[in-house]
Amino acid sequence: MKLLLASQGFLTKEIASEVETVVGKNLNEINIAIVNESYLELDRDKDKRWVIKELSCLEKYIGGRIDFIDFKRLPKDEISKRIEQADLIYFVGGKQNVLARIIREYDLKDIIDKMIKSKVIMGTSAGSIIWGKQIESETYFKERYNKNVKDIVDRDYGIVDFNIIPHYLRKGREKWNQEFLSRTLKDEKFPIYAINDNQMISYVDGKIHFIGGEPVVFGKKY
Repeated sequence: MKLLLASQGFLTKEIASEVETVVGKNLNEINIAIVNESYLELDRDKDKRWVIKELSCLEKYIGGRIDFIDFKRLPKDEISKRIEQADLIYFVGGKQNVLARIIREYDLKDIIDKMIKSKVIMGTSAGSIIWGKQIESETYFKERYNKNVKDIVDRDYGIVDFNIIPHYLRKGREKWNQEFLSRTLKDEKFPIYAINDNQMISYVDGKIHFIGGEPVVFGKKY
């Protein structure tokens, strides 16, 4: 299993270099398939210019073919073919829980399971969170999103025993700081890595490597 769990994608040469290493190809030769359903369901009053910035970084670094996979529109055999042709499957962030719901509603679990075994997966923000264990803290969701845990369905795909908090201390998110996360995540039974937009967690065959410096760890640290 090869997962690259980022906050905001190809923002540094170090992140790009790790992608090259894990994929096993030069960046100029890497073919990428982008899954972008998550941000399409964000509230209409949210500015989406970050999507343009993130995708422009992909175009800057990736020299191979860039494709898009629409999980809702394409038939399953076409989704499988597009995944097979790509070296890197890239899940863009956005609204949490969307991807897990789509996988269930469109009966894509068999395709996703095969993809996990055979391809390098890279996610950003919500596109990374889906692959980790689900945070269960009522306090965290109530204070962070004004939601109850029981109201959140299709919350994760859960293939690794940790998760991330993306965009740590980004401008405008300073109140979700170390004190808040320490308090609200103290009872979680697995590590939760808070990463900034220049960091990434590389998980290759059970081994974790931190890109861009050590993250701040919450929940169960060891």
